[in-house]
Amino acid sequence: MAIDNFLKGSSWFQGLKALPHFGESIRDLLSSSLAINILSLALPITLMQVYDRIIGNEAKTTLVWLVFGCCSAILLETALRLARSHVSGWMAARFDHLVGVGAVERVLSTPLQIFEKDGVGVHLERIYAINTLRGFYAGQIFQVMLDLPFSLIFIATIWLLNAKLVLVPLVVITIFLTIFTTFKWQFEKNLIEQGLVNDRRYNFIIELLSGIHLVKSLSLEEQMLRRYDRLQASAAKSNMKVTTWSELPTNIGGLFSQFMMFGIIAVGGPAVMDGSMTLGTLTACTLLGGRALQPIQSAGGFWMRFANAKMAREQLQELAELPLEFKPGIPTFPNELEGHIKLDNVSFRYTVETPYLLKDVKISLAANKMVGISGSSAVGTTTLAYLLMGILKPENGVVYLDDFNLAEWNTSNLHGRIEYLPQNGVLFSGSIIDNIAMFNPLNRAAALDAAALFGLNDLVSNLAQGYETKVTSQSNDTMPTGLIQKIAIARAFVLRPRILLFDKSNVAMDRESEEIFLDFFKRMKGRSTIILISNQANLLSLCDEQYLLENANLIPSGESKRLLADGIKDVRP
Repeated sequence: MAIDNFLKGSSWFQGLKALPHFGESIRDLLSSSLAINILSLALPITLMQVYDRIIGNEAKTTLVWLVFGCCSAILLETALRLARSHVSGWMAARFDHLVGVGAVERVLSTPLQIFEKDGVGVHLERIYAINTLRGFYAGQIFQVMLDLPFSLIFIATIWLLNAKLVLVPLVVITIFLTIFTTFKWQFEKNLIEQGLVNDRRYNFIIELLSGIHLVKSLSLEEQMLRRYDRLQASAAKSNMKVTTWSELPTNIGGLFSQFMMFGIIAVGGPAVMDGSMTLGTLTACTLLGGRALQPIQSAGGFWMRFANAKMAREQLQELAELPLEFKPGIPTFPNELEGHIKLDNVSFRYTVETPYLLKDVKISLAANKMVGISGSSAVGTTTLAYLLMGILKPENGVVYLDDFNLAEWNTSNLHGRIEYLPQNGVLFSGSIIDNIAMFNPLNRAAALDAAALFGLNDLVSNLAQGYETKVTSQSNDTMPTGLIQKIAIARAFVLRPRILLFDKSNVAMDRESEEIFLDFFKRMKGRSTIILISNQANLLSLCDEQYLLENANLIPSGESKRLLADGIKDVRP
């Protein structure tokens, strides 16, 4: 993964070697920076020649050529700066794309239990850290480093022109760095405070928007607004402090630029008056002193913001350290599956502090059979479905698909052969047909057949754009639940799966839709392995076998009836 290659090095720069064309980009930046800084010497040298020789000798022709040459150098320097910005932009785009895709890939590839430990908000903050790092790894850090040595070149040029004047830039730069170091400590302190405050505010926003329906139904708008008002006030104060301290290098940099200019004038002025130094030399040294301070100012501003980038890199590193769901080299499932399932002493719980949802479960489900599972625990039955798909790994025991241990095989290619339908379907941004075809144009014809099979044609025909009707992030709340569920069911049948897992999928359907649903089950019976999780007797009556999930175990239907006859309370709803 790109994110692993980026973060595998112990230094900030080692991982960048994995980015494509990194070496070529650095060479371009180095070449352009070298040329830009050399061309920047044109103006002070030209002014020195004009004041010392051209004006005194009244060499007008030479003056014209010098001005022409200096203007050409300035235009070329500007062009090179634009070209360098273009290279930096491409570096930013490559970094953003590769590391961004790698970050999302890592989140999608981590085990479900690990993902849910941190929550959505934490993962979003980690991915958002890429935006902070982009500026540092997209050429800015290299421009600062490449320009910094030229500060010494400019100081050395001042020394060659007049050794006495070199003391001024050295003193000014030393004072600037001393004051700046003090500012940096305060900035880092405020930055840490800002991160904590913004984390609380960001998590609150996610929770608020996720539960917006409950907030409105309970009329909690005013209470939530007051809570956010307090969080936002703290965040605003923290952001103000960080902004103030982060802008100090620029503000004091302008002040020290003036100190540099007047310092050189104050020291060199008497020398010009007594004739030991020319006016052109003083003018050139004044310009060179300002240019010497510019890279120092840029490096100071970068160093100030480096604390922010360091925090962002730590967040991204936490993302890269998430374990992979499948080890590299683990084999994938063969293309053909019979569809029989076996659980051998399977136990599962989400954490050691919580009770077992499944404990020592032993069950064998033959291929092409329809099996009904009922139970009062919605969490337990859904967890069982996740185990059968390989999304969750059992704490103990083995789940077999055909004769394959799910824990030893890569289950990522089981899509289309094992399909899971939850109680509430979910749609993704796109069109209705995109959702049914799983955003694969090759599945479009099969998607239309599956939609017709579940009676979607009549429902969709009432929409202005039919199957091309756009689905947005609000559609899961605004569309009829029955329509959403039908779309989700049609999507599950596009690739004609060998194993079907229904987790109370018909709850949101109306009577007509449920009749279509029942008719479909009758036709599919014997063609695929169907595991139906439901508490409805009319659905369970279609099954070849029935089980009750009770006390973290699966009890066959006949055993459940015997326990009931012996006086044990039947816990089925």
